[in-house]
Amino acid sequence: MHSTRRARCLTGMLLCGIALFAGGCTSYYAVTDPASNKTYYTTDWDTVRGGATRFVDARTGAIVTIHESEIRQISEKDFKAAGGKD
Repeated sequence: MHSTRRARCLTGMLLCGIALFAGGCTSYYAVTDPASNKTYYTTDWDTVRGGATRFVDARTGAIVTIHESEIRQISEKDFKAAGGKD
C-alpha cells in the first residue's frame, strides 16, 4: 500500500518537473508582412502549402496566413511590451 502511494507521489513530482521545464522553453516571434508593413506577434508558426506562413496572432487570437513574411525571434520582454499574450 505504501509503495503505491510513493509511486504516485514520485510520478506526480516527475510530471510537475516536466511541466515546469517545458513551460520555460517558449520562443517568441515578430512576423512582418512586407506588403502591408504590419507586424504580428506569435509563439509558434508553420510553413504551409506554397511557402506561406501561418500562425495565431497573440494579440487577437486570429489565425493569420501571410504569403511572404519576415520572421525574427524576439525576447519575452519585447513580446509582452507589444501586447502579446502567452
